[in-house]
Amino acid sequence: MSMRINIENILKSSEDIFQEIVKKLLDNNMELAQQELKATPHQFDTTLFNAIELTLKKLKYEEGIFSRFLYKLFGVGVKKNKRREQLLILGSQLKNQYSSVKYNREQVQHHTENLSSSLKNLKRLQEAFKDKNRFLSSPLLERSQSYINQIEDKLESVKESQSELNNKLRLFQEIIAEYKALFKKIPRYHELREETYLQLSAPV
Repeated sequence: MSMRINIENILKSSEDIFQEIVKKLLDNNMELAQQELKATPHQFDTTLFNAIELTLKKLKYEEGIFSRFLYKLFGVGVKKNKRREQLLILGSQLKNQYSSVKYNREQVQHHTENLSSSLKNLKRLQEAFKDKNRFLSSPLLERSQSYINQIEDKLESVKESQSELNNKLRLFQEIIAEYKALFKKIPRYHELREETYLQLSAPV
């Protein structure tokens, strides 16, 4: 919304006009941010993580260095090992969760950026009232100061929500880092696909 607005006209109009302007500047961003903050955060699937770690340990115990080397380079081992199929299934499940948490992180990032935009616009509106104060006398000066104070309250609310969103964003980034670290432990993890999971988990 353009900040080229007539502050004096706002001050001479009903307070409803001022409230409508503030509402447009927020553009539902606060409401959407609050919905995001109330949403249940993504949780680690500890059972899945432990299953992958255990399978990796068993694979390492059952196979020699030479076989693991061949599989890493060419996708074949000295002998077939059931653990590899288990890792494909578990790894595909992990990849699905990874995709989900990445999407959630992008949503939080989107809400954070929208709040930044609202914050900037509210500050500009507040500064416009402050600049106008030098040329006002009562009762318009008192009304202007009241609006400045109301905007300040909105600013604090936006900053608080933005801070909480940033905390949630950091949590998602930590979870993603954990996923990536575990992915790299899985042999040929880059080949993990959802269809692989569906094929291997289908009943014979």
